[in-house]
Amino acid sequence: MRDEVDPSLLSILPMERYSLSVATGRSALAKALDAVSGKALTGRAWLPSLCCASIAPAFLQRGFSLSFYSTAPFALPGLERGDVFLYIHFCGFPNRAAEQALGALPGERRPVVVEDCVHALFTRGTGGFGDFALYSFRKFLPVPDGGLLLSREPVDETLSPPLERFISLKTAGLLSGSRRLLEEGERALDEDDKTRQPSVMGSILLDGLRWTHIPETRRRNYAFLAERLRLPPLDDDTVPLGVPLCVPAGKGELERRLRASGFEPPISWDAPRDAPSDEADRLVILPCDERVGESALERLADMCGEWRASRPLSSSVSPRLYPPPSRAHEDIPQNTPVHRTERLHQ
Repeated sequence: MRDEVDPSLLSILPMERYSLSVATGRSALAKALDAVSGKALTGRAWLPSLCCASIAPAFLQRGFSLSFYSTAPFALPGLERGDVFLYIHFCGFPNRAAEQALGALPGERRPVVVEDCVHALFTRGTGGFGDFALYSFRKFLPVPDGGLLLSREPVDETLSPPLERFISLKTAGLLSGSRRLLEEGERALDEDDKTRQPSVMGSILLDGLRWTHIPETRRRNYAFLAERLRLPPLDDDTVPLGVPLCVPAGKGELERRLRASGFEPPISWDAPRDAPSDEADRLVILPCDERVGESALERLADMCGEWRASRPLSSSVSPRLYPPPSRAHEDIPQNTPVHRTERLHQ
């Protein structure tokens, strides 16, 4: 294994498997797919209908056709041995529904399973189920890059050098707080199709980073917002990337209000081309990271309340937690549709 990752950070991950340090979660996914290229595959990959658009290119560049399965509620599609199935611990909530359904499959139907832990770096009990597990440290930590691939079998360690333009822009954006530089860095990454090594800059910053306070601070901030917004509490093992709210209408308006007040949603996804997009269109992710103090949390909760009060009564837009599939709560909408499978061709 490459040794660019802080050993204290590795101590919280399921490191009893083969591992490879990489630049990003995208590079981790690409190496996982390269590792199965010689196996008997169907050429079909299954992605959740709620996923980041940056996931699709790694599959398409390797000749896969993509199908999408429902995540709200979770519905296991008709899998075949040789399919590739990716599931996500969305916003850090363990996706036990996917694991239980996959674990119940007979061996002759079990696909290659890719476990996306990018949102679940600090959530205990994740990363050990899939044939591969993907991590990206920059989702939680102030570093320009850094990621990890865990695998049940050895993987080829050949990687391209770091993408220096991306690293420079992201580092400058982190140091200056410039959203423009951060977004320019993301565009540079979107235009790159190489699987890359982690940068020296990212490794140095990661080595010197004090991170042990982050999980509990995020949990405490979530608990504050949950009490104010009448959301269910977290499970003991969950460390959230953000607070997902299901809003039947007005996502764009609420996100604009948040940004205008200095609150950047940790993620805001549009679905990949031709994928079901209803879930992405109904989710707003509130920040709850360690940089958000109590007074800011008060303002954030007040803003959500004001936004709710400004909506027409007929739209029924009480903020709701976007639920982990294994967890029921009276605020969860009961009429969430099961998306039909749609194809995204190469």
